[in-house]
Amino acid sequence: MPIPPLSCIFEPILNLFRSTKTTTSTMSSCNSNNNNNNKNNNKICIVGAGPSGLALGALLEKQGGCDYVIYESSAEDVPPRGGCLDLHPGSGQRALKDAGVFEEFKKYARYGDATIHRLFSHKGENFFDFGEGRDAPEIDRWALRKVLLSGIPKGKVHWKNRRRWYLVQGAAFGKKSLVDHFPSALESFSYLGIDSARQVTDAKPQYSGNLFVTTKILPGGPYYEKMKELCRMGSMIVMGKGVHMFNSRQGDGHYRVDVGIPGPENFADAGLVDIKDWDAFKKYLLGDDLFGPYSDEMKEIINQSQGPFRPWIMYYFPTDSLNWKTVPGVTLIGDAAHVTTPFVGDGVNCAMRDAIILAGKLKELGVNEEAVAAYEREMFPFAIDVITRSLQSQKMFFEKEAPKTFIEVMSSGKPLIGTTDHI
Repeated sequence: MPIPPLSCIFEPILNLFRSTKTTTSTMSSCNSNNNNNNKNNNKICIVGAGPSGLALGALLEKQGGCDYVIYESSAEDVPPRGGCLDLHPGSGQRALKDAGVFEEFKKYARYGDATIHRLFSHKGENFFDFGEGRDAPEIDRWALRKVLLSGIPKGKVHWKNRRRWYLVQGAAFGKKSLVDHFPSALESFSYLGIDSARQVTDAKPQYSGNLFVTTKILPGGPYYEKMKELCRMGSMIVMGKGVHMFNSRQGDGHYRVDVGIPGPENFADAGLVDIKDWDAFKKYLLGDDLFGPYSDEMKEIINQSQGPFRPWIMYYFPTDSLNWKTVPGVTLIGDAAHVTTPFVGDGVNCAMRDAIILAGKLKELGVNEEAVAAYEREMFPFAIDVITRSLQSQKMFFEKEAPKTFIEVMSSGKPLIGTTDHI
């Protein structure tokens, strides 16, 4: 019995591959108007149930014509890590609308005061607030997952899959295998002999030189009412002396505290401080070289935080490597294609835009290399723009004299934040 062609799309390692008996020209179009005899030639596997992977699945479900499956190594009841997200009208929101789940999104989205950012100096001076009236509602990551899953039949997503992949050349992180990054498996397709899983690029994400350490302030805690006064329903940015904080209210009412500092890439294991010893770590952060010069009010945010402390090492993909030649059977979306630092708030929007573009090209051109090449050509400029702006913004956030340059840029009429919200 001949093996049908199988296209596998990974998020973050997106892989379109097929059996040795199939050529690109025989792969039929991902279009609902296709002949029913070709339906089995449109199998698409999405590895990774992050925002771009689920958005792609929901978009494929809505437009029809493709048989797809999604694999995720974590359990469905394990909340995704990370703070809340603001979705922009031309990218994140558009993906939800195109997938037919925008009404569900509105049940969880936070509009109004939730979009306002408050800017403070290290002395506690509130310079101004911005973001009021902006069409960029906030949503928790778990809620975004729930919204996207509402557009995907339950049987399409396979959670907590721990078998090994039959793919050997990873694409997003140099020459490591997919097994190193995704302890999952194509259960129903693992019998296939795969010969076209190839490396897309040798480029590796670069460490930005800065990291966040995340903690929180919970309702009922000793500093919670003060945080409500400072942060209100949205977020607050505190800059100065080469460090900063980004604190934001989450959907359940607690405040996520992101403490931005310079440090080595192996911060947790570098022997600088025991991050599991909360008192010792707070003392480290409040030292003269970090937050010691901050006002007592600002330092109390760290001192009164309720742990645990988790390091978030910030990487970015080198933009001069976002030009690879399309490789037969392989492509990337989301963080695999263009991981970035978070200083312009466009990462998830860029990732969900990838899903819009790729789904559109697959529908227009079919499940083939032409569609992948067309997607990559359109994806590269957006990814380069987001990474470039975020690195520029990062410099402003960590300047000794911050927020001086940040204020100048925000007042210039050409702010770095949110300038590419279209397709």
